[in-house]
Amino acid sequence: MFLLLTLIPMSFGVLAYLFKKKANILVLISSILTFVFAIFSPVQTMVIGGHNVLNGIEFSFDIISKTLVISFSIFSLISFFRIRKIYDNVFFSLWLLLIGSINGFFSSRDFFNLYVHLELASISVFLLLSYDKKETKVWSSLKYMIMSIVALNFYLIGVGILYSYSGTLNIYLNVNNGLNPVAFSFIATGILIKSGLFFLSGWLPDAHTQAVKGISPILSGMIVKLSLFILYLLIPSLTIEMKNFLFGFAIISSVCSSIFTLMQNDLKRFLAYSTMTQMSYALLVILSNPNLFPHFIIFHMFSKGFLFMIIEDVYEETGTKDIHKLKGKSIDLLFFIIFTFFLLNLSGLFPFSLFFIKDSSNLSIFIDINIFICGMYFYKIISIFTIDKNKFSLKYWYILIFMILNIYLIVYYFFNFNYVIPVLKILFQYLLFSLGVLTFITFKDRVTIKDVEIYNFKNSFIYQILFLLISLMFIR
Repeated sequence: MFLLLTLIPMSFGVLAYLFKKKANILVLISSILTFVFAIFSPVQTMVIGGHNVLNGIEFSFDIISKTLVISFSIFSLISFFRIRKIYDNVFFSLWLLLIGSINGFFSSRDFFNLYVHLELASISVFLLLSYDKKETKVWSSLKYMIMSIVALNFYLIGVGILYSYSGTLNIYLNVNNGLNPVAFSFIATGILIKSGLFFLSGWLPDAHTQAVKGISPILSGMIVKLSLFILYLLIPSLTIEMKNFLFGFAIISSVCSSIFTLMQNDLKRFLAYSTMTQMSYALLVILSNPNLFPHFIIFHMFSKGFLFMIIEDVYEETGTKDIHKLKGKSIDLLFFIIFTFFLLNLSGLFPFSLFFIKDSSNLSIFIDINIFICGMYFYKIISIFTIDKNKFSLKYWYILIFMILNIYLIVYYFFNFNYVIPVLKILFQYLLFSLGVLTFITFKDRVTIKDVEIYNFKNSFIYQILFLLISLMFIR
């Protein structure tokens, strides 16, 4: 039954292409059916065609896959309602193919089948990202596609090496047998290029910044996490050397991306580099407490996705994303509350949901450093707006629902898991955050922070090859 979660969106995608005037209705019907089937599909595992696990293609619709598909169905439906009037049937045909490939990805437990769904999602994003055919968007889309080809080729080389040793593409069997270090180095390189980590993902800043309306939320909210989900499935078989190598890289990546986030003067580019930081957090969560990773996917998807939606609206209203040109822009009180809420949630401060995930990962010192940097770029962004207390629009009512749910989950977490509030830790983090704000206020007029472009094609490929070579040296 759960296979319909892939077949329904893809089938309706074909129908949307054929029946131009019914595209919006078909997307809506597909979304409702997907949501209903995701809820009522039983948890089960199956191998297609009656083959054995060794040679067959295994699918596993467990409680994690079920929760992720349901959450993504809600998020994609919200995204659809925001763009339903501005695109044609071809766009929504590709949109449904993208949703179907993502749904199929989460239940796949075969290396090659994961690749197929990931490749289909990448092709769909490539076509959707520059749908208005503007030159800058086309170039960003092309860059994304070339980087995806490189990443997935690294991945396939690793899978080929793995298959030559184990004789199977089944993930669980390979995990039980242990991963070949050379194969893992290639697979990890491909995964991290696709996942948006600093140094390796030269495609991400331009793709997130230039994407047409409606794609950035999906791209940052879900697409960049797909590859990390493969690593999440592999985590039981990783050796200490593999984990230590990835742990060190994640720390370096996070700090560097936080610094580069501070340099940005384009709001969407600011969120793009912030995504790089959060993907480093995601990698650290997988390595230190993998059970929290599905929770991270959901909360980050809504938090970062909603932020991109808000910035898209600002750009549509004003025609600019430049913070200097937006200086003094008047916004209503609810806009300010929502924008502040999700920025603070991404910072990992108490009592926001991502605080509990990051705090449970035992990454205190590392997180504290980034909280200081968060304080600086939080004030840099939030200070450009002025609040109009006479305006209070309910335009973002659907985001308010998520905020209420977020608060409910925090209360639920406290009462059901007997969470002990680390008071001194919380006070110290807020002190660091405040010091970050004060540091920015003190030096903003004395020091000019210029953006540094480090991601041309040549540099990006050099970073990727270096990462692969270093991983081959250190992973045994």
